[in-house]
Amino acid sequence: MARRLVTVFGATGNQGGAVVSTLLSNSTLSHQFAVRAITRNMSSPKALALASKGVDVKYADMNDPQSLLEAVQGSYAVFAVTNYWESASRDAEVSQGKAVANACVSAGVKHLVWSALPNVTELTGGVLQKVEHFDGKHDVAMYIENVKKSGSMIATYFMPGVYMSNFKTMTRSDPQVNDGTPTISLPWDAENTQVALFDAAQDTGTFVGGILGYPNPAELDGLFIQAVSEWATPAKIVADMSEVIGREVKFNSLSEEASLEAFGFMPQRLAEELVENMVPIRDFSYYGKGTEKKQAQSNRVLEPLGLKTETFKEWVKKAGPWEF
Repeated sequence: MARRLVTVFGATGNQGGAVVSTLLSNSTLSHQFAVRAITRNMSSPKALALASKGVDVKYADMNDPQSLLEAVQGSYAVFAVTNYWESASRDAEVSQGKAVANACVSAGVKHLVWSALPNVTELTGGVLQKVEHFDGKHDVAMYIENVKKSGSMIATYFMPGVYMSNFKTMTRSDPQVNDGTPTISLPWDAENTQVALFDAAQDTGTFVGGILGYPNPAELDGLFIQAVSEWATPAKIVADMSEVIGREVKFNSLSEEASLEAFGFMPQRLAEELVENMVPIRDFSYYGKGTEKKQAQSNRVLEPLGLKTETFKEWVKKAGPWEF
C-alpha cells in the first residue's frame, strides 16, 4: 500500500520539526505516511538534514498563494503553523492562514491540522482584547471551518499549551529578588493557577502524530485539541525544577502592573499583549475555566498509537545545564 503524503509547514522550527520527527521515527506512522517539509530556505542546515533523511523538502512562502498551492499538491494531509512574531501583525498572520486553507481546499487535501489557539477576547468575555497572536490563529480556524464546506476536507485544531522552553529564560537569579535565589516571576497564583505545560519540540509530534494516525479521522473533524504535556501549578513547577536541578527555585507572584514593568524594554503594545497573555491563565484557565479537568477528551487521540507526553521533570532534565 502506497504511503500517503503529509505536508508539514514550519518543518525546520519547533512545532513542524517535531511533527516531521515523529512521522519519521514512529514505526506505525512511518509506514502510513511519506513526509514533505516546507521551508523558505532550501539550503539551510536543517532543510539539508531533512533531505538527507529522505524527506521531500519543498519551497513555499505563506505570502505567496501560488507557492502554497504547489506545495500542498498531492497531499493527503497538511500540518500548518504560522509565526505571528515575524510581523507582530494579526492581519498578516490571518492572511497567511487563510491562504494556506484556500490552497488546501483547491488542492483537494483531505485533512488539515491547523496550529490554533483559544480566542482570548471571547474566553474572557471581552475583558482582555490585546492577545492578537491567540485571537488571530482562532480567526483562521473559524475561516477554515467555513471554507472546508466547499470540498471534502476535514480539519482538526491543535492548540499548544505554554511552552516549557519559556521557563529556561524566565528563571532568573536577581540579588534584589529572594536574595538571588533563581526565581520565576509571573502574574499567577502559586497554589491555584493551573498551567497547561507543553514541550513543543517533542509533544507537537506526539499530538499531531496521534491526530494523523487516528483510526477514524472523521471523528476529529472540527475538534479543538488541548495539546498539554502536563498540567501543573507554579508551586509544583518550581518544586520539580528544584528537585531535578538540585538547587532551590522559587516562584514570585507579580501584579499585572509589575509584570508590565518587567517588559519595559519592549514596545508598549507587545508588552501589554504578553501580560494579557498571562492573565487569563490565572483567571480563566488556558483554554477556559475547568478545562484542565477535561484533558482526557483531548488525550484520546494519543491512545490508538500508545503515544505518551513528556513530564515537566523529564523536560527539565534534558533542558540543562541550568546556569543562573
